Amino acid sequence: MNPQKIVIAMPAEEEFMPSISRWGHEYVWTKREIYFVHVIKKDISVSEMGVEEIPDKVTVENLKQQMLDFIKNKAREMMPELAFKKAHFEVLFAQSPAERLAEYAKEINAGMIVVATRNKRGFSGLFLSSFADRLLKLSPCDVLVLRPN
Repeated sequence: MNPQKIVIAMPAEEEFMPSISRWGHEYVWTKREIYFVHVIKKDISVSEMGVEEIPDKVTVENLKQQMLDFIKNKAREMMPELAFKKAHFEVLFAQSPAERLAEYAKEINAGMIVVATRNKRGFSGLFLSSFADRLLKLSPCDVLVLRPN
């Protein structure tokens, strides 16, 4: 693990952004290699007609560009320009987003993954496994879980 490489799991939902943004504004970006990553769930179904991937290839390319623009804009808001110019941006597709993010962290030899959580409690938190929970189990490195305010 390289402690200088940090993967930031960029959410698409606005409810997660305050936690990520708050952390980003307080973080010291120097001497770090930052990877902003968003993983979109891809479903594969098998029927009499064959194998179908959702989203399809055309939609994948459109989604990828839209998400790249989104995460770049959010990253630009939370970090100094010099650090932004050195940052890496990825949009990945997988049946299991948490599993794919953990694999990605391993591929680049990351030292930490940063992820925001909804912080579910009570009955819903008891039965629903969140992305952050799954990532904690699969990650090859440390995981910083950011709670909402």
